[in-house]
Parts: sequence; structure tokens; C-alpha cells
Amino acid sequence: MVDLKDIGYVKGLKSNMRAVFESEAGKNIMEFLELSCGWYQSPIIPGNEQLTQVAVGRREVLATIKTILKFDATAITDMAKRKENG
Repeated sequence: MVDLKDIGYVKGLKSNMRAVFESEAGKNIMEFLELSCGWYQSPIIPGNEQLTQVAVGRREVLATIKTILKFDATAITDMAKRKENG
């Protein structure tokens, strides 16, 4: 179960993600994800709300990965708790 409010879980997840994405192969995968998830373009597709929602969802997944890689475990759990509490 994914629980970004659990510091132990986040520490393990962060460690695993770093092992993957900081390798040369992982850097290539990240580049692929950035391109395929539309990281460098607007997710807004004028006149098509459904496709806009799909594009936003793709970017959200990648944003979560990037957040976990960038911030320490305490900051991640704090963000998850704030998100849950509105």
C-alpha cells in the first residue's frame, strides 16, 4: 500500500527511486518519461476537457516521482499530510 505519510515507507521508496533514477539507465528512463508525459508542454488541450485531464494526470505521476527524488522524507510526509487535510 502506498502511504506517503509513513516516514519509513517514504525513506525506503526514496532509496529505491534514487537507485533507479540516478543510474545512467534511470536517467534515460526519466528523459523518456518527461517526453512521454508532456513535462515540457502545457497539459491544457483547448476544447477537450477529457484529454486535458489525461495530460494533467500523466504529469502528476511524474511530478510525484520528481518530488520524492528532490525532497527529504520528512518534507514528503509533511506534504502528504497537508494534502490529505485539505
